[in-house]
Amino acid sequence: MRLKAARRGFSISVAVAITLMLAGCMGKTNIQISPPSCSTNCSPNPEFLYATSADHISAFSINPSTGALGTPVTMAGPNQGTGMVASNTLGHLYVSDFLNDAVDGFSVNSSTGGLTAIAGSPFSLGGTPPGAGGLSSFVSAGSYLYATDLNAGTVAGFAYNSAGGTLTSVPGSPFSAGNTPVQAVQAGSQGKFLYVSNNNDSAGGISAYNIDFNTGALTPIAGSPFPTGSAGSFPGPSAMVVNNNFLYVALAGSANPNNKIVAFAIDPTTGVLTTLPGSSFATGSDPLYMALAPVTSVGFQAFLFTANVQDGTISAFTADDNTGILTPVNGSPYASGTSIGGVTVAPYTTGNGTFFLYASDPQAKAVRAYTIDGNTGALSAMAGSPFQAGISPALLTVVVP
Repeated sequence: MRLKAARRGFSISVAVAITLMLAGCMGKTNIQISPPSCSTNCSPNPEFLYATSADHISAFSINPSTGALGTPVTMAGPNQGTGMVASNTLGHLYVSDFLNDAVDGFSVNSSTGGLTAIAGSPFSLGGTPPGAGGLSSFVSAGSYLYATDLNAGTVAGFAYNSAGGTLTSVPGSPFSAGNTPVQAVQAGSQGKFLYVSNNNDSAGGISAYNIDFNTGALTPIAGSPFPTGSAGSFPGPSAMVVNNNFLYVALAGSANPNNKIVAFAIDPTTGVLTTLPGSSFATGSDPLYMALAPVTSVGFQAFLFTANVQDGTISAFTADDNTGILTPVNGSPYASGTSIGGVTVAPYTTGNGTFFLYASDPQAKAVRAYTIDGNTGALSAMAGSPFQAGISPALLTVVVP
């Protein structure tokens, strides 16, 4: 099937792009001393929320104490941004450009949040336009970035230059994937595995690869693709997140409405996926986007959220770090305004251990903001929310330059 336009759910904001990198305030040489009330996971200032829209990218400053958003600054961007990811602490933002089958790279101004095109941008996926889809998250040193090509059925690999932000195609790129690959995510020690969700695969296959640390080239893992449903069920895998050695895949449905999450254990040596006992886990209708808050004040659990586009809700779960099992948060699903698009979690906590979650509301031309209770995962609307965007926001991510 050749796509003429980007489907709403073909990528996630991947709060995922940044939440895999949480390591407190380490890895930055110019960090300010945290105030006494700050927890060990406090953010170096400042933080910016970015939102895609048609032909534009908007930047909002984030109040580190309250999570409130400032007045947005809007800049030029791709006509259809189908994936967005940040290399936190290194100050780079990447947005996939569906119509031109490329990745647009930007340097982030750490004072204003303004964007400047990186030298050599846009970076071609190596296919025939249109087609660029989801972008993998940066993990470890973030030396490689991967982008799906929806129409070509491939995934492109790039070597990432952390100094200037330039992307260079890795040997052998692009690599074969499945039918309509929509999202990519890295996992394992130093990100040695890559997983790609194939939205129109009959059994909802997840393509799995080993990543060559020296070159970034991909080699299929034995048993790939791993099904998320039975043959002919077309479960429609879209968004994915990783927590420890567990992979969570949202089934938004391509031919059938599935409205659930399938969970896999990742073999830390081979990368082979094994479906968890008790999987799958019910969500709201059309869970196209996901976000993860991996550090909580309660030991051995994370919080996972899905943006359910058809019913305008957010489903919330606790994710057990040891078993991978998901448990619905009391009060879930939560209503989220007139519409919902992308969803992301700011990667740092406040002094009392709460996170901030942001959800785009395209119909209201606004961003809705919530605090996440660090003990329970429950969502509470933030004071001042919704915050007006002036345009219809879609994908979201947070950058800490």
